Amino acid sequence: MRLYDKFKEEMPTNAQLCEDAAKEYLGSHSSAYIKNNFSSLIEELNQQVYKKYLEAQSKMGQQVIEGRIASGLDNLYEELDSFYMSVFQSRKSRAGGAFEFVIQELFSRLGYPFSTQVNIEGAKPDFVLPSDEYFRENPLGSIIFTAKRTLRERWRQVVTEANKGYGFFLATIDSKVSINQIQQMAIHKVHMVVPEALLVEIDHYNHANNVISFENFFKHHLDPAMTRWGMNVSEPPPPEYKADQKDLF
Repeated sequence: MRLYDKFKEEMPTNAQLCEDAAKEYLGSHSSAYIKNNFSSLIEELNQQVYKKYLEAQSKMGQQVIEGRIASGLDNLYEELDSFYMSVFQSRKSRAGGAFEFVIQELFSRLGYPFSTQVNIEGAKPDFVLPSDEYFRENPLGSIIFTAKRTLRERWRQVVTEANKGYGFFLATIDSKVSINQIQQMAIHKVHMVVPEALLVEIDHYNHANNVISFENFFKHHLDPAMTRWGMNVSEPPPPEYKADQKDLF
């Protein structure tokens, strides 16, 4: 077995890392606390998940390398070079995947209904609210919500979904989205949802009508939609993660 394959086999999934971080960091905080502090919690919880990943990476990496050295096989340098490159590439992918899991964890703790990975004419947004079934019956009354830790040009990949629901929202913690990109999103009726701190720190975020905080998203978009859907938000138990959930590591 290749060194990286062994490492990947031993590493915890994004779902496991997010569940562990949420239990430790969020504890028994009420839904009201999570909702009122969503912007800071999403950044801090994302950092906690990444910290746990780095800890697991160091531990598992050391174990597989020591096992490989003990085997006494040749060409260790070339194998290690390939191993480190694979770990670096997967770390970038997992960071983006972890951001989605953090949002899923927080949405679940707030009791908001959603379906994940719904197929919309070949596209798969991260969340469709309130459900896949409702979207099929009433797409214009639904909300489509996608999470991307950093955007670059990737927001264009999901623009085709924007005209298929009542609202399209793109969540990110990216501080480097340009004025032009934000204007292009507005043309396609895309709201960019960011932590409150980014609205304060970045002037063109603050002055763009289609850039809103997570708290604004709840107050002016999701909670009114819950009323339209005839649903009440209750405080559920923490969600159970399943092994077949999308995992990018």
